[in-house]
Amino acid sequence: MEYYSIREIKKIEEEAIRKGMTEEKMMDAAGHLVASFIHSNVEFNKALFIAGTGNNGGDTLSAAFHLFNLGHSDIKIVIVGKQEELKEEPKNFLYLINSIKNIPVSFVYDSATLESLEETIKDADLLVVGLFGTGFHGDLPYLAAEAVDLINNSSAKKVSVDIPSGMNGDTGEFKKAVKSDFTLTMMAMKKAFQNPQALSVTGKVFVMDLLS
Repeated sequence: MEYYSIREIKKIEEEAIRKGMTEEKMMDAAGHLVASFIHSNVEFNKALFIAGTGNNGGDTLSAAFHLFNLGHSDIKIVIVGKQEELKEEPKNFLYLINSIKNIPVSFVYDSATLESLEETIKDADLLVVGLFGTGFHGDLPYLAAEAVDLINNSSAKKVSVDIPSGMNGDTGEFKKAVKSDFTLTMMAMKKAFQNPQALSVTGKVFVMDLLS
């Protein structure tokens, strides 16, 4: 099996964009593949999507949108960060979600809203998490770290989008990361997944082929 560095993945993405793909189309494809996998392979009643404000969060918002369109109506979304911090492509998927009007969206940006996240997590039996993707390194910011603790303390099934949030995408090292049942990784296996420490939190890893 071949493992790719983050730089190699980035080059594949850049080549795809050069040929006419866009970041938004890749985000849409990622979300569709994640939603299809969950629809076909995971039993659940109430799904909670926990997204960051960057591209990994955008993939997660896209997945929520597509899972709703596959007939799953009991979906909630929590975005860790402020609405004005959302990147452009995630913002577009949030707009689509808000147009549905049936998916509640809330933001966690301080201690008070963090408390509400704890209750929302308790109510879900599936957590789909995309706080940080392969560009992450170092320590999780305070709110994200607290959110990861709440996620890991839940008995719900956990799906990580692309990589368990909190993990270094090249080395597989982490101080704190989402302990997943499934990791649905984009494009190719990451070098991170060669590290036994990484495998302690990835669960089963499946590659989502965005460009096929």
